[in-house]
Amino acid sequence: KVLIAGGSISGLTLANILERIGIDYLVLEKYDTIAPDLGASIGIFANGFRILDQLGCYDAINALIEGADSFESLGMRNEHGQLISNVMKASQHLQQRLAYAPVFVDRQMLIRILYDNLRDRTKVLTAKGVEQVEHVPGGVRVQTKGGDIFSGEILVGADGIHSTVRREMWRLADQTHPGHFPLSDRTEAATNYCCIFGISMPNEKFPKFSSQQVMGRGYSYLVATGPNHRIYWFLFKKLPNTVHGLYEKIPRYTEAERDGLAAEHAKDALNEQLCFGELYSTRTTATLQALPEVVFSKWHFGRITTIGDAAHKFNPIGGQGGNTAIEDAAVLSNCLIKLAKPGSKDFEFSDANVTDAFKHMESLRQERVRVLMRISHGLQSMQAMENFAMRVIAKYIIPWSDKDSVLELLSSSVRPAAKLDMIAVPKRNHMDLYYDERCTKPIESK
Repeated sequence: KVLIAGGSISGLTLANILERIGIDYLVLEKYDTIAPDLGASIGIFANGFRILDQLGCYDAINALIEGADSFESLGMRNEHGQLISNVMKASQHLQQRLAYAPVFVDRQMLIRILYDNLRDRTKVLTAKGVEQVEHVPGGVRVQTKGGDIFSGEILVGADGIHSTVRREMWRLADQTHPGHFPLSDRTEAATNYCCIFGISMPNEKFPKFSSQQVMGRGYSYLVATGPNHRIYWFLFKKLPNTVHGLYEKIPRYTEAERDGLAAEHAKDALNEQLCFGELYSTRTTATLQALPEVVFSKWHFGRITTIGDAAHKFNPIGGQGGNTAIEDAAVLSNCLIKLAKPGSKDFEFSDANVTDAFKHMESLRQERVRVLMRISHGLQSMQAMENFAMRVIAKYIIPWSDKDSVLELLSSSVRPAAKLDMIAVPKRNHMDLYYDERCTKPIESK
């Protein structure tokens, strides 16, 4: 049995896969309900969409977004809200290239789709936040905050950047293998930005079927429409100083601080008609959070591993956090299915086999997620015009970007994506080949 800490996108994706391949599992979710309304949105890009398609979620997602094309227009605006670059029919072009058009939806909508896609939902338990973890012979045992005890052969931490599973994994390693996890993993995670993200009511001053990025000096915006023409938005703000560390070291903010930052930027022009203050005034939800950036050097110890934000955390400006978490779940499952006994539906979860599977998963994922973190970091640096070089790019190069270069930039980060090896990808026409569809893998510069 695989214990999954967190009923998140990565956790429920993993649950769906394990159910398909016949590995028993149990999801332990800390919230009282599945898919709580946390006011967050998610962009589903082709790399995540392809795996969700393998799991049978394609029709449910398309039904949700019917008539809500987030990328009919993909634009970039300067600090005055003036349009400097625009790709029309971006979603159609990307679908032609990669088989899937990118979309924005409420995060809870995708979680609900993943939950409803499970055949046996009794394996998803709520109000079961993991508090303590111990290795036992042949497995792991976890205790929840409510005192419940659960046992399994493997524990997967899909519980986010503030992961309790990761903290417990480090604690156990420190007891028996001091130095296994470098101190730098705990002390050097950098937080350079904070972000107010929210959802607002439809506004005729913001065009339907569009996604717009707005550049500024020390700040930037991402604004996009979604189902029912609601507006998803992010205000990224550079911190005065970089904050290093995790858990208690990551800044936490109050509603008053959130509203204060919004007031500071109320007059920012999002386009020729709409300022941020007006968008903020029609919000249905808004949250201010810090944005740590880190890829941990090691993701596993013993029978415990981490995926998604518990293993790596990007600035969300690139839209790849959730999609990469979906990839993690797929690659972990690809590695676990190799532990099946020949000619049997049973699996051999010996200590050595589990360690080998975790090592293999991590080796397949490390470079991929580091590249994506660098891309999102660079994108944020450019859009917030952090320095002279970035201002030159923003002001004099971006306006000359043509449609093909923008589409290639978006496609190039998707083509190396992972998929499920044991489930066929539904046939959908596309021009570009994913790396796993090619005879040989391209050589990439680092």
